[in-house]
Amino acid sequence: MAKYADFGIEGRVAIVTGAGTGMGKSCAEELAQAGAKVVLVGRRMGPIEEVRDECLKYNTEAIGLSLDVSDEAAVKAGVNTVLEKFGKIDILINNAGIEARLQPGQTFFGDLFDTMGPDEYLNYFKIHALGHYLMNLAVIPNMQENHYGRICNVTSITGLTGGYSTPAYTSSKAAAICQTKAFAAKYGRDNIIVNSIAPGMVDTPMKIDATPEEHEAVARATTLGRVGQPIDVARVAMFLVQEHLFMTGQILTVAGG
Repeated sequence: MAKYADFGIEGRVAIVTGAGTGMGKSCAEELAQAGAKVVLVGRRMGPIEEVRDECLKYNTEAIGLSLDVSDEAAVKAGVNTVLEKFGKIDILINNAGIEARLQPGQTFFGDLFDTMGPDEYLNYFKIHALGHYLMNLAVIPNMQENHYGRICNVTSITGLTGGYSTPAYTSSKAAAICQTKAFAAKYGRDNIIVNSIAPGMVDTPMKIDATPEEHEAVARATTLGRVGQPIDVARVAMFLVQEHLFMTGQILTVAGG
């Protein structure tokens, strides 16, 4: 029996952006284990191909696409490739994201908080808000035709609290959260369900600059006593993309309390 057998995911076609590492990788592998046909999207094909090979251990259908989710033409072309290959799109997990890299000794509050130029600032919105927008617009027409769609937007708890990291990061995540609600309200009558996950700190390659002391501080401040792992987010994503779900426009924090 497939994993998540009662979720109605087996045989579905699922796109995961930012699928080469971390939370996206974990989401893709869980979808494959549930029997979905998985499309892995990322900028670098090397990591995408590695995740595709992992997915193929569970399912005979998985493909990788290299594209920038903030590039409208590339997004449309990628979605058309998926439709030519599989004929439909049932699930979209918008997970692609970026975070500033720190030099040794730097901190977000002390060094990057108020020093970003306009181009760097807007790049967060291009990936976190515009990227979701373009991916949604590209897949929704087919979902409307089939009267079925499940979209999960990976955002951040900082989009709710404004805490930790730069204003560019937190505000772009807040935009993605608000946009989730807008898409949910617009397309609910088409049986397209749109929800969001707002993770706290998760131990992924994006957190490569976080010091052991920062990890320990977050763990101490968390009710469950640890930093999140990619699988923690992936399991909630699987819940949100299941067939029988009577909730939309919601934001679930995955931060261990």
